[in-house]
Amino acid sequence: MFCKQCGQPLPQGAVFCPGCGLHSAIPGVAPMGGLVRPRSPRVFAGVCAGISRRYGWSLSAARVLTVILGIFIFPLMEILYICGWLLIPEEPLMPFPFPNSTPPTSTPPAPPII
Repeated sequence: MFCKQCGQPLPQGAVFCPGCGLHSAIPGVAPMGGLVRPRSPRVFAGVCAGISRRYGWSLSAARVLTVILGIFIFPLMEILYICGWLLIPEEPLMPFPFPNSTPPTSTPPAPPII
């Protein structure tokens, strides 16, 4: 498999590209093969983002479908969304993507200009 951004070959089982650092998850498959609520593209609780990532759906389509079903089958869809929020685990924090480098450190603030 090759990186979509820089084109370098990816080692077997790599999570990040060693060249550019791009997350190399296969579209439509959630990390670790399960259904999780991702931390990054969420608006409210990440339920729509998790379901769309797991099954390879468009995130916008999943959100629009959730709103439409929420209007037409009130309150069943809202109850299902809350159950998904409570039962679908949150995506774990990712470690620093480059194992041979140190994480960035904060620099001290600049002295005030007098």
